[in-house]
Amino acid sequence: MTAVRRAALAAAAVLATVTLARLPAAWESGNALNHVSGVWLTLADDLARGTFYRPLHAAGGFGGTRYFPLVFTLDAALSRAGVPLLATGVALSLAAALLAAAGIAALLRAAGAARADAAAGGALALAGLATQRALADARGDLLPVALSAWALAAIARPGRSRAGPAALLLVLAFAAKPTALAAAGAAVAVLALRGARRDAAFLAGLVAVGAAGVVAVTELASSGRFLAALAASAAPGAGPRTLLAAPVRLAAEAAREDPTGLVLAVLAGVEAAAAAPALARARRDRGRDPRLLPAVWVAAAWLGALVTYAVPGTGVNHLVELEVASAALLGTCALGRGRAAGRARSAVALVAAAGAVAAVGLWREDRTSSRLAEIRAVVRALPPSGRVFSEDPLVPLLDGGSPLVLDPFALRAVAAADPDAFASLAAGLGAGAFPAVVLLADLDAPGAEAWYARGNLGPSLVARIRGGYRSSGAVGRYHLYVPRRAADGSVPRDAGVARREAPR
Repeated sequence: MTAVRRAALAAAAVLATVTLARLPAAWESGNALNHVSGVWLTLADDLARGTFYRPLHAAGGFGGTRYFPLVFTLDAALSRAGVPLLATGVALSLAAALLAAAGIAALLRAAGAARADAAAGGALALAGLATQRALADARGDLLPVALSAWALAAIARPGRSRAGPAALLLVLAFAAKPTALAAAGAAVAVLALRGARRDAAFLAGLVAVGAAGVVAVTELASSGRFLAALAASAAPGAGPRTLLAAPVRLAAEAAREDPTGLVLAVLAGVEAAAAAPALARARRDRGRDPRLLPAVWVAAAWLGALVTYAVPGTGVNHLVELEVASAALLGTCALGRGRAAGRARSAVALVAAAGAVAAVGLWREDRTSSRLAEIRAVVRALPPSGRVFSEDPLVPLLDGGSPLVLDPFALRAVAAADPDAFASLAAGLGAGAFPAVVLLADLDAPGAEAWYARGNLGPSLVARIRGGYRSSGAVGRYHLYVPRRAADGSVPRDAGVARREAPR
């Protein structure tokens, strides 16, 4: 065993150890959660209560979302079985992360890697900050990637393509997140490059029929609400201009929010470029180069990320597939002997070490601050009765209620498209009809206008909140507003939340 290989294996082992060790603190703090996590958990809570995709506007609350059903359906099933709602989301994310790491290890084993090298590749899939945060989150980003990894592992070894099982896994991945079609495209392309055109056509047909079936069943089960929600909120503000700006936006956000994942993706790209001459011969040698499949997956993941970043409101969680695919590519490039394999093993060691450092940083953050503590402090300060208007659905969920607003990002798009349907909500906010409003931005802060114009709620509803409510303090990132005038015309007292830093 060479020194470089030993370093790569050791760094991957450290990454896996630190990642597992930091999880209890991450679960206790809830710092990986955000208002999008609240959307996923609200969808699960609604389903557990009997509503599969709530209407866009109704007396019981306001709907609209672009999320597909598999993940929150599993959350709802666990919730109905008696598991606390937040625990269901976190447990499913952890299980999906382990499944994704195992899927990358299986793909590498199919490519000829030894067990230790395959395990290191699986650990490398956890190196990026986007994936590290997703581990302790309650969203639907990890499960579709895990299913995609296992689907690609099923076709990784030439001559044993298993297109049927791969298609089933890819359809399930699509049911969790539509961007999983990137992996399906990669699988079809690789089968075609191998000369297995019949298998490629069979796989493409099965995935197409399965995806159409997922949409049809979801639409039927939701009584027509699913497609209405997608049409209203899937891509607000997207267009040719945002598509052209997507590469710059992706690179800037990755550098700011996920530098480890960006390093992983860039190093994988460097290795793919170095292997390009050999990969170009894949058509002649029936795609036997083990680097071909992950290289095509990385290319498809980049394309999917760029399309996703053309939609305003997307974040670094959409880089999870790119990180996992890049880990698979680096792992296959490290196979064999020679200078190229040694360079790839050095990249594995570097990325794994950087991922371990990033995980330690998250661990330190989780030990010194807590989003869940902030939410609990806000919940204690809420009025004893009445349904609050909260930008973050986690606040009413952790208070034991059902959020009035499912998805604050979708609400902006839906309300802008059909303002008459939301006239009563706007009037209620302007009149201070809700006992409290909980926001994620201080309305007096310089960046508040941009946050609400391009992100959640929208400027029209926020203007009504300004007119009907006044600040009553803040805890960490949460800002509490109370009506300017109570129903009897008096000025209500402050809700008892002092403006202070996040609880320790």
